Amino acid sequence: MSLTRVRRTVARTLFLAATGALFAGAAGPAAAQPLAAAEAPAPSSSSAPSAPQAREAPAAKVVVIGVPGITWFDVQNSPELTALVGEANVGSITVKTAGPHTCPVDGWLTVGAGTRAWGSVPDEPCGDLPAVVGGRIQNWQTYVDRQAEHHTGAPIGRLGQAGYPICGFGPGAAIALARTDGTVTNWRPTFTPAALSGCSDAIVDAGAMPIREGRTEAREKVADLVSQAKAAGAWVVLAGISQEVEWAHQEPLVALQLPPDGEPRWLTSDSTRRPGLIQLTDLTATILRGRQAANVDPAGEQKAGPLDGTAITVTGDVHTDSAAVIEDRMDTNQRFRYPRPMLVAVSMTILAAELIALGWFLKTRSRRSRGAFTFTLLTQGGFFVAVFLSTATVWWRWPAPPLSLYFVVLGISALFAGLAKVLLGRYAYVGIALAAYLILLVDGVLGTPLQFGSMFTDGPVIGGRFYGFGNSTFATLAVAALVVAGVAAQKLIDRSRVQAALAVLAIGGAAIVVDGRPGWGTDFGGIIALTPAVLLMAWLTWRGGISLRALIGIGVAGVLAVSAVAYLDYLRPEDQRSHFGTFVARLLDGDVADVLIRKLEMAVQFFSGPAGWAMLVAVILAMLATVLPDRVPSAAYREFFASRPMVRPTLLALSTCGLVGMLLNDAGVALPAIMTGFAVPLLVAHLVASPRPATVSPESHLVQEH
Repeated sequence: MSLTRVRRTVARTLFLAATGALFAGAAGPAAAQPLAAAEAPAPSSSSAPSAPQAREAPAAKVVVIGVPGITWFDVQNSPELTALVGEANVGSITVKTAGPHTCPVDGWLTVGAGTRAWGSVPDEPCGDLPAVVGGRIQNWQTYVDRQAEHHTGAPIGRLGQAGYPICGFGPGAAIALARTDGTVTNWRPTFTPAALSGCSDAIVDAGAMPIREGRTEAREKVADLVSQAKAAGAWVVLAGISQEVEWAHQEPLVALQLPPDGEPRWLTSDSTRRPGLIQLTDLTATILRGRQAANVDPAGEQKAGPLDGTAITVTGDVHTDSAAVIEDRMDTNQRFRYPRPMLVAVSMTILAAELIALGWFLKTRSRRSRGAFTFTLLTQGGFFVAVFLSTATVWWRWPAPPLSLYFVVLGISALFAGLAKVLLGRYAYVGIALAAYLILLVDGVLGTPLQFGSMFTDGPVIGGRFYGFGNSTFATLAVAALVVAGVAAQKLIDRSRVQAALAVLAIGGAAIVVDGRPGWGTDFGGIIALTPAVLLMAWLTWRGGISLRALIGIGVAGVLAVSAVAYLDYLRPEDQRSHFGTFVARLLDGDVADVLIRKLEMAVQFFSGPAGWAMLVAVILAMLATVLPDRVPSAAYREFFASRPMVRPTLLALSTCGLVGMLLNDAGVALPAIMTGFAVPLLVAHLVASPRPATVSPESHLVQEH
């Protein structure tokens, strides 16, 4: 065998081994346990030691008292409710349901289904709850049909069909405990403590909080109901069920559980994995704790969605100061309230600065104007770091939280831009990408503490994701990982293409593992998009070009790797699965169609206005620039494209990741648009700072495809 063939064989072996290790790293952790709620940092109002494990709900009778619209402001302004805080496990509850508003009927239907249901009519007032006439919910079939119409997959009536003697009191409880045909048993219009003796568990509708007059009396009534249920020996859960009206301010509501099993701590569940936070469907899982949910399908031909929640547990530090607990809960609401509005404000500020600097640069072409324009572009790149680091400043506890967040994010963005520009000059983009890459890797391994409540993460009111990486975070990590991988490979490619390709696999593989590992990033859609992009980039780095057969092989390898992760997660117990295993379970049960339809509807929603179409045009132009560089009307870009061997693989990998993400992710065009918003300013900043990039010799030029 010739020396050339020996080298080629060794290179192939190393490349395939590294690729296999990448897959093993992504799939292996899926068999591990998810991040336990007790392992995440917990809010605390005392210095008591933290308990290492979350405790399960006791087997005692559970009485859920639901109050639409009860907020922590109500607790703060009620001596009776404040007194309950000191003797209760405490948390906030997100009441997101399937529809655009969570009216009382949406909330109660969701409790009955155990998965998000749709009860109200969009753009109409919430209205009164349906009455119980002759033991049946009026107009019940309307709500059944509404689930099919909106593809919710919510089997309303599941809790009522459970076969356990669960009692209901009040109109909302009737909706939650109605059977699939709308009939109700073990139900009374008003609460009677003596009736609890014949119930295994109970649901009590305490009525929606009045908007203005009568709210004080309503608070007293709620506190009295809790005391009565507690006196009957029940494990009482007081929880907000919905907003009181469709236009109410969206925020997490009150959740208290008492008496505590031991000292009072913080409510949590495996569905949120966040101390101090539960979701509406956790109430259903808590009532059904350890018991089989009924197998019902009231939504026509659709398959019933699985229980979305898990039984409520407690975790974190002991709390002893009611006032401090209430203040903590209200601070937390501030943390979730302002990021999205301030995201728009900060983005518009940076865009305005860029346009002003661009106008100055085009007019004068001076060194100072060039530097100013470059700085604003780098500030936009720094913004993708600042959105996460801003949470470490605890801005929501500062005076004027929204303004504090605004200036904190702008300040960190400008700081990163300035440091990168001073230290790295025209290669400042490398520093910003590396910072984003390392910060997100560390944050993912630590359980994503910087994500929760950041501008790039859906808050609990939206209910899109309670843990792991969201679409915006993934887009940031993908760009950072591919850019850093390209820079590292560029340093090695003249020495050895094999080493350069291995560097791409190592850097990109680390991002895939952190993004996809259950309990870390837990991002199913992310690894679907990033895995083929990393493999394509590694192949182009190693071989210089790619054949159709190799391209198909990369696609198949990516699908197999992602499928392995999902299947291994599916093999775990049902209450320990992440999004990966849940998707496989629904696929095997034939229930995946509704999920895909809902995700497609979410993706298509972006095209309801001009902004979505503008994003699509921008994304298409950016992608075309990576495959048709000679058509780009910029000499600086064309020279840059030909100046380094790793430019083309990096840009093609970015386009591949964005394209796959757009086609297979519920974020649709928004995902590649976010990637473009991070990558393009860094690229333009480099081109503006380097008006005449030097081309390299033909020997170092990109290897042509073959």
